[in-house]
Amino acid sequence: MANDDFARGLIPLNVNGKGTVNSHYYQASTITDIAVGMVVALTQGRVSRAPVTGMAPVIGVALGFARGKGGPHELDPWLDVSDFSSDDWYVQVADDPDQEFFIQEDTGGTALTGTAGGQYTGDLLFQTTSIDTVSGIARLEIDASTAATGTGQLVHILRLHDYVNSDGTQNAVGDYAKWVVRFTHHQKRGGTAAVA
Repeated sequence: MANDDFARGLIPLNVNGKGTVNSHYYQASTITDIAVGMVVALTQGRVSRAPVTGMAPVIGVALGFARGKGGPHELDPWLDVSDFSSDDWYVQVADDPDQEFFIQEDTGGTALTGTAGGQYTGDLLFQTTSIDTVSGIARLEIDASTAATGTGQLVHILRLHDYVNSDGTQNAVGDYAKWVVRFTHHQKRGGTAAVA
């Protein structure tokens, strides 16, 4: 059967010995909305949405939101800047430069093949809209048409994920394939990650 179509941004994979993802809270910028699974960058001490293409350095992926640093998580599905009443909003960010994520591939252009893992980098794109306003999840996918060798794109494509589709079939190359990726240019790594 076909792979599930479930664009939900970047989902952290490898957890630390405590069963959690390494993360920190950063004060939120009041410029743009931020959703869970969205790429963020640190600029002048605050995080905001990062570009999803090219070599722009990023600090990680948004995992949740809190009122006050390390405070209780808010139930809002995303951080809506129109709701800001003060500067005390914080974003929990998976910010380890070695953190791996999985993300689905889009359907545009030629699908990635099994040899893409370990060889290519790629950019991301939003599927129809940037945020699913019901779930609060980022609608990000890998833009298969940007896959190339080198370090000019946002993520390094590491391998096909062992995801199991809702019908019980194994994730396979092709439309909506789930891939394991890592950021190519991470702010905690001086900007550039070595490509394996």
